[in-house]
Amino acid sequence: MALTEAERKLLDELEATLTAQDPKLASKFSQPVRRVHPAKVVGGVVGFLLGLVGLVAGMMSYWWVSVAGFVVMLASAIVVISAWSKAPAGDVSSVISTPNESMMTKLEKRWQDRQQS
Repeated sequence: MALTEAERKLLDELEATLTAQDPKLASKFSQPVRRVHPAKVVGGVVGFLLGLVGLVAGMMSYWWVSVAGFVVMLASAIVVISAWSKAPAGDVSSVISTPNESMMTKLEKRWQDRQQS
């Protein structure tokens, strides 16, 4: 459903007002979207728990088992932290981060893309 010219003008004015009043919020909308990779998060959490078990079990038996458990915990924590990444170029971020288009133009493009597919 297309907007009338008056509605489009009103929304452009609202967008300009929001940008003028709260530039910090407006800049957040222009940043790329972050995406979480669930498989990496689950694998990292499972690895962290296994490393914790190895760390505790090593304290009761051999010291090198504790060291190995700690290394597994550290590697798992790195995997979980790296699970957050920028969204691919064809995703929502390409619509949000284009600086030359108004927000309504971007939303209209997304709507048209959904209707065509």
